[in-house]
Amino acid sequence: MLAVPSDTNEVLKFFDDNLDNYSDSIYNQEFVCPDGVKAAIRRKQMLIAKKGDYVVGALRFYRKKTDNSISLYQFAICRTHRKQGLLKKMLFKINTGPVRVKCPKHSSINHYFKKTGWSLNETAGELNCWQL
Repeated sequence: MLAVPSDTNEVLKFFDDNLDNYSDSIYNQEFVCPDGVKAAIRRKQMLIAKKGDYVVGALRFYRKKTDNSISLYQFAICRTHRKQGLLKKMLFKINTGPVRVKCPKHSSINHYFKKTGWSLNETAGELNCWQL
């Protein structure tokens, strides 16, 4: 479901608990900025998955108007819900075109994208662009 303003504090805490802001997959600290999360919620660009009253997954996205693709900026799944395909289930709720995500070429998260069926769309500079 799309996050609403009343979810803001819970989503911020969820990302704080489930994202390592210094991970080798984060190439721009803007993507993990609390103000960016708040703005994404206001713009209806934050999707969350809940089990009961608790957020178990969250993703921040942007829909490009030019080609209807989705850019995935930030996501996290809590440990208890990993390896269940939750990210893909969440993306399919908003998917109107290809989903793309960028990450550093030497990041450990490249293995995750390859293992879960994403295609390496292009490499530009120091970034890989994966597509689902």
